[in-house]
Amino acid sequence: MVEILEESGQLVIRIGGQEAARYLFGPSNWKPYLYPLRAANGASLLANAPVDHRNHHGIWFGHGRVDDYDFWLERLGSGRIVHKKFDNIASGGEVGSFTEQCEWVTQSGSVILTDTRTFTFYDTPPEARLFDIEIVLRAPAQTTVTLHPTNEAGLPCIRPAEGLAVRGGGQLTNSEGKHSEKEIRGQRAAWLDSSGKLGRQTGGIAVFDHPQNPDYPTPWFARDYGPFSPNFGRYAEEPIVLSSRKPLRLRYRIYAHSGDVTEGRVQAVWEEYRDTVQRGDGVAEKADRVLGVGR
Repeated sequence: MVEILEESGQLVIRIGGQEAARYLFGPSNWKPYLYPLRAANGASLLANAPVDHRNHHGIWFGHGRVDDYDFWLERLGSGRIVHKKFDNIASGGEVGSFTEQCEWVTQSGSVILTDTRTFTFYDTPPEARLFDIEIVLRAPAQTTVTLHPTNEAGLPCIRPAEGLAVRGGGQLTNSEGKHSEKEIRGQRAAWLDSSGKLGRQTGGIAVFDHPQNPDYPTPWFARDYGPFSPNFGRYAEEPIVLSSRKPLRLRYRIYAHSGDVTEGRVQAVWEEYRDTVQRGDGVAEKADRVLGVGR
């Protein structure tokens, strides 16, 4: 059973009676984010505000060039991504989910972008956690907004725990069998995995690119010190212009597993996801009309 409980600016996600993750959305945060994400031994697969980049928070959304505004860093002049409300929190079944409305607010108080994001969690064992992320970005009515190509873009960005990073003794692996920042950064792949030691155990986190996302398979941003993201922005040939009638919809599956990329069966789990999408029978395929977004 998946339970999602709201408490003090956080959602607590429990699966099979155990805490699997938390989602922080309170007003003290520059942006909402998911942290921690528990491995089978209870350790977090994610890092939050590490000393090298205080603006990195587990799994989060951000972009450094939204028109002329920064929604990536957390300093004077940066914008904030503000939680407005939850449209729905579904809890107590084999699938649990929440849908959140957010506003991207500049330092002066102007809302230049909105997003609707949905997280869907499945009742799977702690050795093989699955959840889906969907985000739909729109400009406010009667306006347009431009997402400029930039290295500082993550929709979403993942900051794994130190032991999963290459510099921490971990390993990056993509669907093409590449293993380092030098080989992976800017290259297209259907998925990317970061695996390594969490205490005495090995675990990892993989992100699967939805086969119907724009520009699939995506080019990836990846650094040996940890962060990675399906980063369309840095390598796009043209800026992306959004309006209320022309939104950007992005979907991904997150797979948190025990063992390394081989022991965790990442390729096999990816193939199951790809086949589900192709059949059109996944839970994440049923929200199109509600969100007003075509496929």
